[in-house]
Amino acid sequence: MDFNLPMFLKHPFMEALKNNLRLITAERHSKVNGDTKPRTILPPEGYSCVFDDNFKQPLNTEVWRYGMPWGDFHSGSLHQYYDNDGTLSYVAPEGLILELRNIPKTWKKSELPDWRQTDEMPEEFTIPTGVGFVSTKQTWKYGWIEGFIKLPKGKSYWPAFWLSGLESWPPEIDIFEGYSHIGPSYEGYKLLNRFIKSPNRKIRPNLHYGNIEDGSKDDYGSYDVPVYNCTEKFVQYVCHWEEEFIRIYYDGILVMETTDPKILYWFNKSDAAQYIILNHGLHMDYPKNPDESAMIVKSISVYQKN
Repeated sequence: MDFNLPMFLKHPFMEALKNNLRLITAERHSKVNGDTKPRTILPPEGYSCVFDDNFKQPLNTEVWRYGMPWGDFHSGSLHQYYDNDGTLSYVAPEGLILELRNIPKTWKKSELPDWRQTDEMPEEFTIPTGVGFVSTKQTWKYGWIEGFIKLPKGKSYWPAFWLSGLESWPPEIDIFEGYSHIGPSYEGYKLLNRFIKSPNRKIRPNLHYGNIEDGSKDDYGSYDVPVYNCTEKFVQYVCHWEEEFIRIYYDGILVMETTDPKILYWFNKSDAAQYIILNHGLHMDYPKNPDESAMIVKSISVYQKN
């Protein structure tokens, strides 16, 4: 077999490994220097701010909506509901607070629109846990989208900072999804610990693209990314999305990139504009008795080319 070393080095696994090593180096630097401040990067020259919210005032409902445009729970996941009145999503001195609280709510299937009903849905059902969940009414196509976010500490969570298509789904850009079912600080499986003694964090970006109807739906994701002190400080999470690439940065470090035209095709379509979503979340596979907590968002900004 003709083993092509340069091609092997370009394999997604190798790219992910290099990015993880960069983050581990940065993590070690943070530990040694007692760093609790985020390492930030700036948008390239030629970009201007087109949206910015530092959450110094009560949530502007002209800009943000509670929950999703289509409702306050997912009909296929009746383990959590989304806040739709500001009870769990509100601004405090620390920033935008997105709580997870065990406040049961009951629905009747017959009172829901037909399109929200499923055959598996009981005639009456109670969802035990509510989560803070907001999304923008405005959409963007391309740009530098960044947020400074402190993740909630606890087990069984699924918080996220992501973009979703308004006209259709996919496309979707998950800037991060956090999974804390292994440990309260988003510990992941410590495969790398056999070689490098550093805690992994089960946080990762992901891209959804394709078409559900014709079976072309697929996703492109990263390996789990270590992010130091992600529950104790505000980390800068960035998506840089242009026609030629999509890049994701955590604390100033590139953690995922795609330049594949077959993937980017779906993000360059005329109807690919997306809105921003911020949510606390409960993992559907671990829904029982979660600790109540809060995800805190210090700011959200969008920059685009002049």
